[in-house]
Amino acid sequence: MANLSQMTNEMDIDFDEEFEQAKDNTEVSKKYLAFVSDELNFAIDADSVIEIINGHSITHLPKTPNFIKGIINLRGQIIPIMDMRLRMNRGDAEYGKESCIIVISVENISIGLLVESVSQMLDIYESQICAPPLSTQQDMVSGIARIDNMVYLLLDCLLLLDIN
Repeated sequence: MANLSQMTNEMDIDFDEEFEQAKDNTEVSKKYLAFVSDELNFAIDADSVIEIINGHSITHLPKTPNFIKGIINLRGQIIPIMDMRLRMNRGDAEYGKESCIIVISVENISIGLLVESVSQMLDIYESQICAPPLSTQQDMVSGIARIDNMVYLLLDCLLLLDIN
């Protein structure tokens, strides 16, 4: 009898967990593209992402900010390339095999973000996002999300492009 009671209690717990998950499913999520830059996890709104490309040759331009690595010709469209490490005031470094360019479009402005690697697409609920600490210098970070024991800095694409 004790085993039957224990099984019933376990079933109740499983039911409660399923109910909580079903309740959570009513909250609307938003898709984000997660990537790594300088060993930090970032995510940007997937609606801004046009494509992810590898192996493009970057033409360097003189007299540009240090975080603009140059331009690429993507099917006849000239796309400036922004080094995310340098844009976030981190050190310059060599990129490896997994490095890629995330082409985004914000208010009809297209730009490529040079990153170490793209990790995954995420569904992030509003309840998972908290405001960044006020004491940080990360003015391009609109929020912080913790998903599966990973912390993601959510970038505001408009602020990312604001280079004044």
